[in-house]
Amino acid sequence: MSARDRRLIARASKGDVDAFSRLVRAYSDLVYRGAARMVGSEDAQDAAQEVWVRVWANIKSFRGESAFSTWLYRITVNTCLSVQRKESRREDREVEEETTHLSEPSGGAADPEAAVLNSERREEVRVALGSVREDHRAALVLRHMDGLSYAEIAEVLDVPDGTAKGWVSRGRAAMLVTLTQDGRDPRLLRPSLSV
Repeated sequence: MSARDRRLIARASKGDVDAFSRLVRAYSDLVYRGAARMVGSEDAQDAAQEVWVRVWANIKSFRGESAFSTWLYRITVNTCLSVQRKESRREDREVEEETTHLSEPSGGAADPEAAVLNSERREEVRVALGSVREDHRAALVLRHMDGLSYAEIAEVLDVPDGTAKGWVSRGRAAMLVTLTQDGRDPRLLRPSLSV
């Protein structure tokens, strides 16, 4: 963690709103991307805002034993899991239907057929990811989409390293089961794991 971040965290923990705003600007992309991968792009902004509310409420408890980004990942994952639990209890089927109809960002793909296939693959991965148990999904997203090491995942999720590895492995296996249920070859979908 940089000396600048340490100073901002120390000031923010004493109630300095300007210092906290600087932290938000510095880390907002990390929080938003993590939330989008966990809850989908439609709910990511709300989840990210909830993360920052929780960070502000708990910044005094940050002791600096881990990197600020690791602490922030932990809050993001826990917030997203909480949001998902609430949503699944309230509107389980409706949320699933909304997730399967997310629009793709427009791009200037040279090959329209390839763009459609990539879009379909990303959608299949999103749907398959939705079928993975929450803790396994969190570990899988942190590993394959955010690029964290198993040690970092274990720290974020507050579990032993072996558990983090197991959750990633089980999450991957559950996704492959879902992806192969319709007879598709899961190797064709691997490049799209970074949805």
